[in-house]
Amino acid sequence: MTLFQHTIDAHGDFELVSDIKRTVDYAVAIPDQGEIAGLVVYIAGFGEDAGSYRKNFQNHICKDYQMACLSVDYHCIFSRPDNGAAITIETETLTLLRSFTGLTHHENIDDIMFKAAEMKADPTTPLVIPGTLVPGNKEYQNFGILPALDHIFAINDLFLKHPHIPKTIYAIGSSYGGYIANLISKLAPCTLNAIFDNSSWATPNLKYINGQEQNLTEFEGYLSSNVILSLNVLSPWTHQPFMPNYFNENRKQIRSFPENHLEVMGKTSNRKTIYRCVHAKVDVISDTEAKRLFVNDLKKNGFDVQMEIYSKENIDGRYIKHMEHGMGLSMRLFFANALKQTQTKIKNDQRLDFDFEHTLYFPCDTQTYVIRYKNHSQPKCILIDK
Repeated sequence: MTLFQHTIDAHGDFELVSDIKRTVDYAVAIPDQGEIAGLVVYIAGFGEDAGSYRKNFQNHICKDYQMACLSVDYHCIFSRPDNGAAITIETETLTLLRSFTGLTHHENIDDIMFKAAEMKADPTTPLVIPGTLVPGNKEYQNFGILPALDHIFAINDLFLKHPHIPKTIYAIGSSYGGYIANLISKLAPCTLNAIFDNSSWATPNLKYINGQEQNLTEFEGYLSSNVILSLNVLSPWTHQPFMPNYFNENRKQIRSFPENHLEVMGKTSNRKTIYRCVHAKVDVISDTEAKRLFVNDLKKNGFDVQMEIYSKENIDGRYIKHMEHGMGLSMRLFFANALKQTQTKIKNDQRLDFDFEHTLYFPCDTQTYVIRYKNHSQPKCILIDK
């Protein structure tokens, strides 16, 4: 395979009226020989699989399926300590830690925290240090919309730069990656032929949006058995009403899949996208019952959708490894299984949203989200007050 890497302009944060210019990087792996069978969009979840696994998966798709494979460094993908996010500690907390450790005038935060780990000896009552994860590229937790738009932009640019790739597109993702895939199918309902979704959200999980304000930890890091870092990704959102950055009903609804939005998707695309979902019977991070409702609503609107629910009896150590969030699912086997179920059902329609030049309206509580496609330029999103 050959890996092509591109940097393109990205959509601005139209919800928070940000004038910051954005770019997004993407990489597409293309088989070196033979006829290309289609495009797979692999979407990493919360940066946890944003490293070498992506390239390995791209190589697998090229080699075993003769398909191109796209991976996008979407907005806020680098949001964990092991892929570039920095940990910051509030001044008040640092003052207390300096007093506790005796490092009163010490500036190195790591030294202070590790000294605290040495001094805190009782693991039954660990020291919990609150902090913030600051993603790479000076980003923040938009949650869903900008990442979905980044993929739509990358797909459009990819076909302009590599027009020999067929426009038969499969998107696959786990957890947040599957959620982004579903949002892509909402904002660009004529673009994806199929989505293979493992354990994604059906509605936004507020812990990842403004959890720090509500004392809801997003991510825990352990300095030792005695010291725990209680971390949340930097977020611009607040749950305080009347603030311009309040995560209100409009912002919840555009990131969810209410029936009136599913109707827009279905009518616009003639229900082009096929959905194959897997989920644990009990998932404390991504609510299983909410996912069932989402799947049922898709069915009511005429979409081809199936959801498999797994329990402890299904753990085989190869495909399903545990019953925690994501189930340790083998994404390679998941792709193989889902592809067999959908490949003969794919509609032979090579037209994408860019080809139709349509405008989509998603009415929410007090505002309407509008997405306009025109020619082969990138789509434009705006907000209209009701």
